[in-house]
Amino acid sequence: MFFRVLIILILLTGFSNVFAEELKDAKLEEIVVTATKTPHTLEDVPVETVLISKEEVENSNSKNVSELLKDVTGFYIRGENVPGSSSYLSRLRGFDFDRGYGLVLLDGERVLGGGMGEYGISLNQIPVDLIDRIEIVKGPGSVLYGSDAIAGIVNIITKPIPENPLFTVNAGYGSNKMSLIGVSYGQRIKNIGFLISAQDEKSERGRYSASEDDYEARHLLTKLSYEFSKNINVLFGMNYDKSEWKYQIDEKLRFSPSVELTLPDASFLKIKGYWHRLNMDSFSPGYTRRFGDITYTDVEIQYSRPFGKTHLITTGAEYLLRDITASFADKRDTVWSFYIQDEISPKPFNIVIGGRIDNHSLYDTEFNPKASIMWEVSEKTRLRASIGRAFKSPTIRQLYVFFKHGNWWNKPDPGLNPEVSWGYSAGIEHIISDRITTSLSLFRNDVKDIIVAVGTSEKIDNVPVRTWKNVREAYTQGIEFNIKALIIDTLETSLGYTYLDTNNEELDKDLPYSPHNTINVGLSYEVKPLLASIHWRTNYYSEAFTNETNTTKIKSYSVSNLKIIKEVTKNISLSLDIDNVFNSDYGEPDKEWLGRVYFGKLTVKI
Repeated sequence: MFFRVLIILILLTGFSNVFAEELKDAKLEEIVVTATKTPHTLEDVPVETVLISKEEVENSNSKNVSELLKDVTGFYIRGENVPGSSSYLSRLRGFDFDRGYGLVLLDGERVLGGGMGEYGISLNQIPVDLIDRIEIVKGPGSVLYGSDAIAGIVNIITKPIPENPLFTVNAGYGSNKMSLIGVSYGQRIKNIGFLISAQDEKSERGRYSASEDDYEARHLLTKLSYEFSKNINVLFGMNYDKSEWKYQIDEKLRFSPSVELTLPDASFLKIKGYWHRLNMDSFSPGYTRRFGDITYTDVEIQYSRPFGKTHLITTGAEYLLRDITASFADKRDTVWSFYIQDEISPKPFNIVIGGRIDNHSLYDTEFNPKASIMWEVSEKTRLRASIGRAFKSPTIRQLYVFFKHGNWWNKPDPGLNPEVSWGYSAGIEHIISDRITTSLSLFRNDVKDIIVAVGTSEKIDNVPVRTWKNVREAYTQGIEFNIKALIIDTLETSLGYTYLDTNNEELDKDLPYSPHNTINVGLSYEVKPLLASIHWRTNYYSEAFTNETNTTKIKSYSVSNLKIIKEVTKNISLSLDIDNVFNSDYGEPDKEWLGRVYFGKLTVKI
């Protein structure tokens, strides 16, 4: 009820502040910050980075974040395109995001929840309609972000405070009682800016693929900024999310203050923090009920200063407190971190060298260095290469949680060590012509001390007990290729291909859910006379094993999606999504998949 009242209030506020002046969109140069924590144009960032732009978000038929990432080479994401999906089978270069091998950020801050129980971190943290863009940094990222950034980093960046008054409302409905309704209003008045957005979403689909459920979620995003002067800016954000399934409730609250100062010597100082609480209740039949709070309290200071004409030094210190007050644990652990980075830019090279020290209250100290280089061979050709170390801390379940997991008991081990990885990559980007661009990347990751579940001689009520040990080594390696072509002014195509080779070195087997071949095909056609556009996407995956012993597998499959957008007026647009056009069974015909799904949406911007 609160959200529906809030949406009505924003509607009234928005309509009462309609301005006759038209909003003019200007395509700005694409700037990314995640890879180095300093701004770079996308083409000149020295660390391998992919940007899902605002335009790509708007033209996608994605109902969750993971669906947006399916077109990024290197990703394998198995899940249906519906709100409420945890997309728990989400992998980048063979590594599982839900189990912490990839770092998920929201506006540069760590997130909690949405995945499998108290340890899982889902990519789907926020509705797509609240997203401005997504920055993906591939390869080890612990040099600036600490634990979990082994495969890479996904930084979900929410919509900014608009410069001019902007009111937006959207509503959609589709198959399986899928519904979305949202409203947003923001503007700047002299040196004060604000944005408030609310979103409500429902579906009859569960967190896991091909499972029925009653999902409902409410999301509130607010931002407030105050510009004391051209050199001093204060920002404050507050997010509230509540997601409910039949056997799981996640309620999240986040406060994010920050101060940004540009100093007279051209240096930059940023002081920021966040308090993030996840209140969860997981009560699946056959599992011990787990409920309570997990909170992050984080403070970070970052300082960047140029030295001479070719050096930009960035240093930072961070403190993170994780507090667990729940039925399964009452624990606190802390991490103190310090990092330093030097960006060296003697033309035609751009070199980044850095290192980070993390001191954890449980497993002492980790040092993670990384070096990256970009060589601008010509105006049309760039080479990139990097090498770096990353680590992954044990999960909450592995460290603290004793509970019944169906037909076995989970016994934690607080003495576990972090998993450690070395990652290597090299790539080339080449502009063939004004209309055709290509890229090719090679990568390898070697991981040791992988934590796995092992049996014990213990039993509880005749049910076996498992615990966790650092026992395994593995590698992933492969090739990624992309090509984009503007065939004519109104027709754009894209092709992405990934070859992936993985190996569990203890068993000499492939890692599960790691298809050797993935192909992504996209097509966008603008029908100017009708003020409409058509967007087609097909994702193909070769067969993949589903268990560590490689005794079961899913068949190869493809999924195709279509989106049609019609501009009714300058302020009103309609869209029709047809997901899974050809009724794919995702390589598992025995499961009850949704099949073809229709979804219509109205968007109004004033």
